[in-house]
Amino acid sequence: MSLKTRFVLLVVGSVLIPNIIIMMIVGLSFGGFNNIYALHKQMKTYYTVNKMIRRPVDKKEFFTYLQSSSPVDYYIISSDRTFLTSSTGTNDLANALQKGRTFTVREVAFTGNSSALLFLHLPALEHFALARQTPFQLVAPLVLLSVLSLLSLIVIRSINSSLKKIEEATRKVAEGNYDFELPVRGNDSIASLSRSFNIMIEKVREEYSRRARFFMGVSHDLKTPLASISGYADAILEGYADSKESLDKYAGIIKDKSGLLLDRVYHLIDFVKLETGEWKISFQDTPLKKFLLGIIDAASVDAELYHYTFESKIFIPDSVVVPMDTGLVRRSFDNIIHNAFRYAEEGTRIKITAEEGNGGITISIANRGKGIPEEDLHYIFEPFYRGSSTRNEDGFGLGLANVASVIKSHGWEISVTSVPGGITTFTIFVPLS
Repeated sequence: MSLKTRFVLLVVGSVLIPNIIIMMIVGLSFGGFNNIYALHKQMKTYYTVNKMIRRPVDKKEFFTYLQSSSPVDYYIISSDRTFLTSSTGTNDLANALQKGRTFTVREVAFTGNSSALLFLHLPALEHFALARQTPFQLVAPLVLLSVLSLLSLIVIRSINSSLKKIEEATRKVAEGNYDFELPVRGNDSIASLSRSFNIMIEKVREEYSRRARFFMGVSHDLKTPLASISGYADAILEGYADSKESLDKYAGIIKDKSGLLLDRVYHLIDFVKLETGEWKISFQDTPLKKFLLGIIDAASVDAELYHYTFESKIFIPDSVVVPMDTGLVRRSFDNIIHNAFRYAEEGTRIKITAEEGNGGITISIANRGKGIPEEDLHYIFEPFYRGSSTRNEDGFGLGLANVASVIKSHGWEISVTSVPGGITTFTIFVPLS
């Protein structure tokens, strides 16, 4: 039940239920709605009579009205105490007074300079008098207050319970506990908030897992060259390099490992800059077709060296100009193309296509090889992630992560599809605004 529905029920209940209760109480007080209707008719007669006797009234006309009016008890006594008429037709006023009936006495002036006293009694009014003497006048406000309080309590408790659960979940997150899930019931605004909260927790868990892999990757990829440098340095210090040749060899290995270590640190710095936005990208309007043709020319030379067939199809108008940091984008394309050569089957075809459509330019780089396992596709652009087929290979695991950061920093999109043992395609979509 939505919050809006709850409040509507509260408002409707606050108006409708009290009115129903009031009607029930009034009906019970007067012994039923028939008595209420009778009282209405008798009160109408009472006010009509009062209106008629404000001035001298015709005696016959007055008597006729009383006889035809709704059932009221009346007695008319002349000024000389002579009985004139009554609702019963008999002079039993004394008996009625002895029974405790309440009469309203009015002086009536008739035309012709005669007058009389009117004793008027409303039978239904006695029920009202009895009702005022019963506990109903105290019960009614208490019942109304109880109903309103109960409705308010139900709605407020329902909302407060949901908000309390969210508050407790927020406190758990603040304490670093992410291993829980908020229960979600219904489809109201609070349920939607709970679902969003659960999605947020899942994202935080993924980010912590990603950060853990980040540090594990850094530790692993920096530890290997450092261990080699330390080992060969110890060998030199302990006298294992007992000749100039062996010393030069060990020193050369240390230099190579130091260069590898430095290169990996630079890759790491580049990645952090791209991830945090500290890299100042220098955009300049670049003809996209000319830019891609330059990359294709360089890739064609590499294809001959690696003995691959290289094919390109560029269907882009010469007039298409895209703002980009040409250096970063070129390095990104070089990285993807280098991977295409590296993991393609020998003698197969590397294909680059570019075409306009769907509000932008779609650029695809495809090769045929072992492919990327399905379980690795989701993580292919994450830092320090090396798929199951490349876990034992050297590398920092930041290449495709940097590529994705560069592409996204330009407002472009990148994706990959792969069939194990078939075609792997990296696709970059450049929107044209």
